[in-house]
Amino acid sequence: MRPLLNRQNYFLFWILSLTFLLIQATHVNAAPPEIKTISVVMDDSYPPYAFRDSQGNLQGITLDQWKLFEQKTGIKVTITGMNWNKAYESMINGEFDVIDTISYNADRAKIFDYSNPYATIDVPIFFHKSISGITDVKSLKGFTVAVKKGDNSIHFLKENGITNIEEYDTAEAIVQAAKDQKAVIFTIGKPPALYYLYKSGIQDNFNYSSSSLYTSQFFRAIYKGHSGFMPAINNGFAQISESEYEAIDKKWFGLTNIPFYEHPLFRVSVIVVGTVFLVALLLFIWNRTLRRMVQQKTNELRSALRTKEQVEAEIRELNAELENRVIERTSQLEDLNSELEESNALLEEEIVKRENVEEEIRALNEELEDKIRMRTSQLDQLNRILAQHNALLSESQRVARLGSYVTDLITREWQCSPALEEILGIDPIYPHTKEGWMRIVHPDWRAPLSNYFLQIKNAQQRFDFEYKIIRINDGEERWVHELGKVEFDQQVNRVRLIGMIQDVTDRKRTEEEIIYLSFHDQLTGLYNRRFFEEELKRLDVVRNYPLTLVMADVNGLKLINDSFGHAIGDELLKNVALVLRKGCRGDDIIARLGGDEFVILLPNTDAAQTEQILKRINTLASQERVGSIELSISFGYETKRYEKEDIRELLKKAEDYMYKRKLFEGPSIRGKTIETIIRTLHEKNKREEQHSYRVSALCQSMGEALGLLEGEVQELKNVGLLHDIGKIAIDEEILNKPGKLTHEEWEEIKRHPEIGYRILSTVNGMVEIAEYVLAHHERWDGLGYPRGLKGEELPLQPRIIAIADAYDAMTSARSYRAALPNKAAIAELQKNAGIQFDPELVTLFIDKVINASSDDIL
Repeated sequence: MRPLLNRQNYFLFWILSLTFLLIQATHVNAAPPEIKTISVVMDDSYPPYAFRDSQGNLQGITLDQWKLFEQKTGIKVTITGMNWNKAYESMINGEFDVIDTISYNADRAKIFDYSNPYATIDVPIFFHKSISGITDVKSLKGFTVAVKKGDNSIHFLKENGITNIEEYDTAEAIVQAAKDQKAVIFTIGKPPALYYLYKSGIQDNFNYSSSSLYTSQFFRAIYKGHSGFMPAINNGFAQISESEYEAIDKKWFGLTNIPFYEHPLFRVSVIVVGTVFLVALLLFIWNRTLRRMVQQKTNELRSALRTKEQVEAEIRELNAELENRVIERTSQLEDLNSELEESNALLEEEIVKRENVEEEIRALNEELEDKIRMRTSQLDQLNRILAQHNALLSESQRVARLGSYVTDLITREWQCSPALEEILGIDPIYPHTKEGWMRIVHPDWRAPLSNYFLQIKNAQQRFDFEYKIIRINDGEERWVHELGKVEFDQQVNRVRLIGMIQDVTDRKRTEEEIIYLSFHDQLTGLYNRRFFEEELKRLDVVRNYPLTLVMADVNGLKLINDSFGHAIGDELLKNVALVLRKGCRGDDIIARLGGDEFVILLPNTDAAQTEQILKRINTLASQERVGSIELSISFGYETKRYEKEDIRELLKKAEDYMYKRKLFEGPSIRGKTIETIIRTLHEKNKREEQHSYRVSALCQSMGEALGLLEGEVQELKNVGLLHDIGKIAIDEEILNKPGKLTHEEWEEIKRHPEIGYRILSTVNGMVEIAEYVLAHHERWDGLGYPRGLKGEELPLQPRIIAIADAYDAMTSARSYRAALPNKAAIAELQKNAGIQFDPELVTLFIDKVINASSDDIL
């Protein structure tokens, strides 16, 4: 009996081991991480690793890697993007756990612990095409080199004797300076440099050195003393496979197609199918083992019964023999008195033997009963385990929305699991016939399904088909994926169809949404550039001639974005899209190429018809407003009439024509927008309106006191009126805050000179005024902002505005203080003469403007 028990325990051990491994495999990643959340800060202007899209959302390679890290580890990751210098200072101040997109140098290594590197960046020298001889760092001597604040290149340049360095907040700001011809040589990472050069359209104006200035690597770093984060970071990113890293790189460096076998849904499907297969295999092994064990126990019981019967027969024979001997001894009793003692001894010995045999029989019966009870208990336990596995299989099918069925191909009747009944929306009493099944199949899919099934039956292939059903209980349309096979008898006749059906509606809807997004612009809902390129090829055939291509550009969008924010700009683009839809015909193709550019394809449309369509669009546009902002669109078009004409050349001509129209229409729109900006600023802050007029009057008085020409005085007066126009983009709550501003709020306020410069510099004739507005918060001692100009570096006009602005601010009431007396304001001006203000102009302002005004009152 012992070998049998060992074999049973052996099979039980392996079955339980397989079950344990399966459970462990499905829960291997379920252990909760020790670190629950990580806050990350990074440079938000370093494409393609980290940069913002047109809506201001942070995106790029590093963002996708962190998202995958979050999925792999379960650690919640909060990512913040800002300019590099501010990100570095924030990390030094302990505001974040991790800083990303950081390169290595010895000074930083004293402060931070570094992770494994994940990117290698070449840093060449970029120089204007008019400059020659720039090959390495030695050739930079004598030139001013533009760099990003806090960048590792500053340390490298200074080590090589280059000290004439001009720092900018972001890589985009450096390229903008290059576009404005304020920087002719700069050095930043090659990827962001090329990205912003192409974005600004000046890629042909700049070359870069054939050899890199230096090569750096990107790391993730934590502040020394917080070492607990580094193992979690390194281990988390180590869980990301090479193929997953390659997929992210391909996405941002050009290729975005992910092989189907790397798709998450495919992997989930493989896991689910594998799990079901393993459970089914375990159940099959378990069933076979139970059968063998039951058979084995039955054989043991039969053997024990035979043994018992044999023992009982021996006992009966022994009893018979004993009786014969008793009779024999009794008959001889009288004659064998002399042998009485021996006979008695023999009789006692036989009695003892009988008792021993009976004791052995009792022991054997007890052992047999114990074994029967033990085997019965084992069978009960195995039945319970089998029931649990059946329940687990049913629950797995329900979770995976996967059900099974068996169809008798002779009677056409079918049976299915409860999970499949739930998918089909039926109950057990629903007719499980061919007709009942066809009622479930969507009418559009009944014929294709029947044809496919007939084809599979004839070819003796497996069944694999996706189609639509209509659930019986609620009438909802769902997509299902059916897998099955046909079974044959010994005469190769089809007898049964066995298969599984999975509800794949969510996947199909996701696929449809992806297809929609791949051909549509997310903001406006119009077609995107990809769809336009395909349609242009499709429509460029003789039957569509004359084929007209219309290029459209929204006037003043950048000015509106700078002034009112991208949310208003996006709303403007949506209204433009709506106007284009209303103005065009149903078959016309309208697409957004990007930014403020749109294109319209008009098949079978000549120039006269095109003019009518554009006239209708312009009429609709004139009736639309976004707040107080008018819609203005510049159009240009060309018509293809002959097959030999190059459609791309015609598209280029339409674009050129559109830009010519934009040259005439743009300035007037920008002028109207400037008026709208001033009006909006004064409407949301009456105090700013009164302040602007008072500063304007003070500037006029200063111009007259200096003896400037009439035109110069008028210009100075206009500058005083417009000096705070950049506050249009500052939050109204900050402008009207009664208490002291926080550091962040003060940094926001300090942006208004640059915003005002961007607004005014777009308008013809206001370039110089824009420069004065940009500099009106500079100081005589060079500690002002935004550029830190000093002394005579400042033009006369912003020096005058600074004095007039400060004087009016002191002598006007504020929500947090009363107006200062005239004497106190004058004393403050004199105290800061030669520090904040031009000393000579302060003296002139007090003598010729303030005192003269007081004399007039007296």
